Amino acid sequence: METRHAVEAVLRRWWLVMALPLAVLVGTLASSASQPYVATVRATVLLPGDTEMTGDAERPELMVMDDAPSVIRSTAFARLVAAELPRGLPNGWIDAAQVQAALSADRYSRVLTIEARRDDAREALAIARAVQAVLPNAVNQYLVEAGGQQATVQIIDPPGQPVRDGEDRAVVLTVQTLVALAAGLGLAALAATLDERLYAVHDVEETLGVPVLADVRARHGRFGPNPGSMLTRLPRWRR
Repeated sequence: METRHAVEAVLRRWWLVMALPLAVLVGTLASSASQPYVATVRATVLLPGDTEMTGDAERPELMVMDDAPSVIRSTAFARLVAAELPRGLPNGWIDAAQVQAALSADRYSRVLTIEARRDDAREALAIARAVQAVLPNAVNQYLVEAGGQQATVQIIDPPGQPVRDGEDRAVVLTVQTLVALAAGLGLAALAATLDERLYAVHDVEETLGVPVLADVRARHGRFGPNPGSMLTRLPRWRR
């Protein structure tokens, strides 16, 4: 019986249960549509002295690789990329400051991953291709001692078709909607707990402890309840 009453109380406030997930769904879809395009370049970098043997994670060669993402995000690298960009891009020339804002990078061991983010897919792809072109020389210029042995930079994933940022948007959307649904159910249950009104005959019977022999309802006209109704003179149990 308690379960049935709980379900009735929640269903009575179905709009509250559905409003929150719907708002989250619409908001997430709107924000996803405004996400920038991302073009990715992935390369392996073998610095001088690195034998590619696994072992000590504190090897000097790998420690130098920790500086690679900072180099990619630097103004100097952005200038090299901007100089490599083709003319006639959709929205005009992209300067070094815009390139620097578009680039991000991280590295795992010897693998360097660089991402170019732009609102226009063609611009993101153009920046990523320029990164691919200048990366080997940039690594040797900024991470290797001048006049020393050159680093080996190999592009293992050239830039492909740019995609909207956020690979797990479907998963995130599902989780957010489910959480919002649970929150809506909780709000509906809380509202039912705080609501002291009686909505059904069995509510009256359980509250008063006596059976209901007749169900008298007020007739509503244009100006509200019928003035002659007994319900205007007695406490009105809303059903």
